[in-house]
Amino acid sequence: MKYFKSKHNWLLFVLAFFTVLNLYANYKYDFVLELASKPFLIPTLGLYFFLNTRKVVNSYKKGLVKFVLIALFLAWLGDTFLLFQNQNPLFFILGLGSFLVSHILYILTFKKSLNNQELGEPKTLLIRAIPFIGTAILMLTYLYKWLTGAMIVAVPLYVLVIVVMAFMAMERSGKVLKASAEYVFFGAFLFMVSDSLLAIDIFVRSLTIPYAPVFVMATYIAAQTLIVYGMMIQIKSSLN
Repeated sequence: MKYFKSKHNWLLFVLAFFTVLNLYANYKYDFVLELASKPFLIPTLGLYFFLNTRKVVNSYKKGLVKFVLIALFLAWLGDTFLLFQNQNPLFFILGLGSFLVSHILYILTFKKSLNNQELGEPKTLLIRAIPFIGTAILMLTYLYKWLTGAMIVAVPLYVLVIVVMAFMAMERSGKVLKASAEYVFFGAFLFMVSDSLLAIDIFVRSLTIPYAPVFVMATYIAAQTLIVYGMMIQIKSSLN
């Protein structure tokens, strides 16, 4: 099987540098250092993805590239808004909204990556979705009593979307390149872990997760990197 060889790998070292800087900033609760690192994470990953896929000429694959880049841009907006959530609660709402739309873009990306292949019978899909439905129910049952105001609607909607995103990532298995499916699904799973940790840390006032921001960011950047790399495998492979 002929897979692509990624280029511009120096950007991965830049990404690693900003990641380590950001994790240290979260460990020390250093806002200035976080400002100097977090805004550069997703743009660096996005540039790596763009430079490796910019010569794609197939219209179907060009569509996938655009979807991923827009999803990354929205995630960057979310990252930027969340930096200032302690200054004004509105920034948390804007960040949540940005990530919500970013996840929807990923859902559309994963669906589009199937290239018109059928997902399967509704009954079969429902059976496969049981673990994801169960995860959503458990998470919302745990969080719901802590939610107030707009969060009573916003958080369940967000949980639903990210669970659908992870489910769509899983549904690529057996329909696209194995390596692509595995990277993307593991990335989607880590995204669920990251967002779950963030939600618990923010809303559950009776529980304190030691160094929660460090774990949230570590799983988040790993998730984004795996999803991006998995999509690159499919886009750049000569097999589809």
